[in-house]
Amino acid sequence: MPISPYFGNYSNRNEQSIIEDLIVESIKIQGFDGFYLPNDNDAARDLLYGEDPVKKFSSAFPVEMYLSNVSDYGGEKDFFSKFGLEIKNTVSVILSKRSFSQRVPQNTFTRPREGDLVYIPVTNGVGELYEIKFTNQNKDFNMLGRKVPYFYELEMEKFKYSQEVINTGMPDIDSVVTDSGYTIHLNTGVGTGAYNIQEIVFQSPNTLANATCYGTVQSWIPSSSILSVTNIFGNFVDGHTIIGSSSNAQYLLTTFDPLHSPAVKENYDNSFISVSASNILNTSEINPFGSL
Repeated sequence: MPISPYFGNYSNRNEQSIIEDLIVESIKIQGFDGFYLPNDNDAARDLLYGEDPVKKFSSAFPVEMYLSNVSDYGGEKDFFSKFGLEIKNTVSVILSKRSFSQRVPQNTFTRPREGDLVYIPVTNGVGELYEIKFTNQNKDFNMLGRKVPYFYELEMEKFKYSQEVINTGMPDIDSVVTDSGYTIHLNTGVGTGAYNIQEIVFQSPNTLANATCYGTVQSWIPSSSILSVTNIFGNFVDGHTIIGSSSNAQYLLTTFDPLHSPAVKENYDNSFISVSASNILNTSEINPFGSL
């Protein structure tokens, strides 16, 4: 028996608009203000394995979301594996497609992508970063016959920082680099100007394009002439000038210890590993690893 032609349950655009309005309003009432951080380094994206060795997050778009996890983290949580203790805390959030389309430029990001980040401000001003593992576009199951989803459900895992470039201009988000990134202190000598925070500094005969090494400024203390940099490419050399790409500040590099990193939340044991290795390996031999 055919369905009644007088009720267009699967072709009524007005009903679809009402459903979308209710979803958006519910998220605005019960949700929170989060930030969507897209990976801007698409040129280096590995299309075969879906990975990017040098992710770059330089923008954060505010968007309202609803937290699906109401009592606890999901996922495998804390467990021991052959690699030691692993912590895999996952959360799920609901994000309206309309809100995403209004807040995020649609010429590049038509939907939340796997590998992008979401910043969730939790409590007392302390937020956390999560990485999108899967974007579920069929959670509403084509309600009322609409092909375009009303909302996305983002399945996310706590973000593990591994030297990605994060420079959104928001201190609460960018602090992850200062707290966890590999950082070196460069002791500078004579020079002029003042370095800008988050600018690129480099050593080169002339321009940044020909730089032999460069890094991102995390702090500059003129009183002690210490320049702290992260996201380092190449090797800084003593006795050469460090140039600021935007400030044009120029100071001579005197000394620095590449094995020492003053990261706040990550303990880089490069110095400990170097000292321990010297007690095991005999580098005076031509081949310390064999008998030849």
